[in-house]
Amino acid sequence: MTKPFLRAWAKATRSKLPIAELSRQIVQHLAEFLRARGPRHILIYSAFGDEPDPGMLCEVYAATYYLPRTQGDRLSIHPLPCPLVQHPYGFLEPGEQAPTASPEVLEAVVVPGLCFDRAGYRLGYGKGYYDRFLGALPSSVLTVGFVPAALIVEHLPRDPWDVRVGYLATESGVQRTIQAN
Repeated sequence: MTKPFLRAWAKATRSKLPIAELSRQIVQHLAEFLRARGPRHILIYSAFGDEPDPGMLCEVYAATYYLPRTQGDRLSIHPLPCPLVQHPYGFLEPGEQAPTASPEVLEAVVVPGLCFDRAGYRLGYGKGYYDRFLGALPSSVLTVGFVPAALIVEHLPRDPWDVRVGYLATESGVQRTIQAN
């Protein structure tokens, strides 16, 4: 299956899911997972449309949270709270004047995706922001895909620049991804 086909399938599948309830369940499992590991600096994302929303994590797990901002072909990170503006795609992101932070402070990253495979590879919207960002992080940073179980597939097509996450958080719990082939 091609990436364009899988993107269309994931969007259609996601549109039929009870995303608000699934997001709440995923957040509960993710908070439990994080409590066992203790990260204090966590990058989340601002959901848009019918994306699963990790925002409630801020209410149930005490940490310093950050949001990404797209700048050219890169992501910068900004501690919350900060001024937010609407991105052209419709989601909220830190404004130009928001204070920045070094990605080196991060201990965990909650990663969005249209779908993921069991090895932790993700299918996004095709711009490569997260692949570039995750590829530059130390391996000690926890990387967790935030995804309903219905959007986990056996295998995604991969490109050499694709970066996998270490864990997948779903409404059933948080599991380590399998070793990639």
